[in-house]
Amino acid sequence: MNHQVPPQLRIWQLGLGFANFAVLNALVRAGVIERLREQPKRVPELAQSCNLNADMLYRTLRFAAVIDVVTQDGEQFALTEVGKLLLKDVPGSLYMGLMLIGSEPWQRAWNNFPHALATGENAFEPVMGSGFFDYLDQHREYGAPFDQWQTILTTLAARAIAEAYDFTPFGTICDIGGGQGILLKSILSANPRLRGILFDQTNVVKDHVLADLAARVEIQTGSFFERVPAADVLLMKNVLHDWNDEKCLVILNQCHQAMQPSSRLLIVEIVIASPTDLMGAFYDLHMQVMLGGRERTESEFGSLLQKAELKLNRIIPTKSPMKIIEATL
Repeated sequence: MNHQVPPQLRIWQLGLGFANFAVLNALVRAGVIERLREQPKRVPELAQSCNLNADMLYRTLRFAAVIDVVTQDGEQFALTEVGKLLLKDVPGSLYMGLMLIGSEPWQRAWNNFPHALATGENAFEPVMGSGFFDYLDQHREYGAPFDQWQTILTTLAARAIAEAYDFTPFGTICDIGGGQGILLKSILSANPRLRGILFDQTNVVKDHVLADLAARVEIQTGSFFERVPAADVLLMKNVLHDWNDEKCLVILNQCHQAMQPSSRLLIVEIVIASPTDLMGAFYDLHMQVMLGGRERTESEFGSLLQKAELKLNRIIPTKSPMKIIEATL
């Protein structure tokens, strides 16, 4: 908490978060952020090129300057380092994530947050008429951008995960719920002696990216609620946070059955680090709102694994927000 800000102003800062988002979303969608990519520009030029009201654009950019998205120098505005993260193709870009958060399903689900608070259920299904993933399958105008965003996030994290863990003692690895195989490809590329299994549902693995490693990869399809292929290393990235504890135990029990005493289970997730971990706390609520899932602390992972008769061996940091939770029999 920022103790330098008077309480009344601080509560306004918090309560006006909806306005911060509305301004960012509008400036990105209108193309203003993109037109500020290379150099500062004056409002009349921006308003004309983006077909916007010049007076409202000036007032909007003035607000954006207050929240550190742009800087103002006389009549010109330019992107700050924070604002540059709203560009499409810069390192660490949040463009696609912002577009998703601003879309109707995400907004309607979060507007239904009181339902999740009152019931402990997800807030998405009551307002959108189906579960999150079923809805995205049926509405590809939202599903396709979501898939692209997940690909971006996995690509960014894949190298960090491959570098953080020593896979050399092992012969086989199975990526459970591994999607297109981006993470598995990164690990196999860094470990030439390792063989891999990509395990996910048929409609997901059909677009896998492992063709150039075909001699070292087996594609298997199925549900991790029903079975998990055996391998020296079982890997799950961002699987458990989709589900409540009861369903996670079903998945972990399947993993247990597939493991040998020498096996390792690697769970790659956000681990809520402290009571002041803003992103961990946000994603915890976000998973509840959208899916009825949750992010977990180290002790919560330990308790969950213990119920599945597995042991939390260690937690390994990576050069990404993800951590590797290593579990054994």
